[in-house]
Amino acid sequence: MTSLDVRNNSAVMKRAEQLKRWEESDTNRQPPTPRPERGRKIKFSSGCVFLAACMSGDKEEVLKLLENGADINTANVDGLTALHQEANAAASGNATTTTTILATAITTKKYREK
Repeated sequence: MTSLDVRNNSAVMKRAEQLKRWEESDTNRQPPTPRPERGRKIKFSSGCVFLAACMSGDKEEVLKLLENGADINTANVDGLTALHQEANAAASGNATTTTTILATAITTKKYREK
């Protein structure tokens, strides 16, 4: 037997022992009880949601977020705004439909005043 075979055989034996101990354990004999639902959910900042919507090309979501006051100048950790990211995507041939929306939003007085 090679050392690899010995290790594999040893791992199989250890797992068999674990399963045997589990079957005999008190925990295994208790009826399953559902965990109480935790009220916590992950919440992302509105800026993070806005940048994600822009990068995914979700035109409706971008418009909805802008209507609800999303900050067009929100930047990621690298300091890039959604428009910067779109410009980089356009340069590499991967521009999404949000480029026009963002450009319009920047030049529209309605969004600049927010």
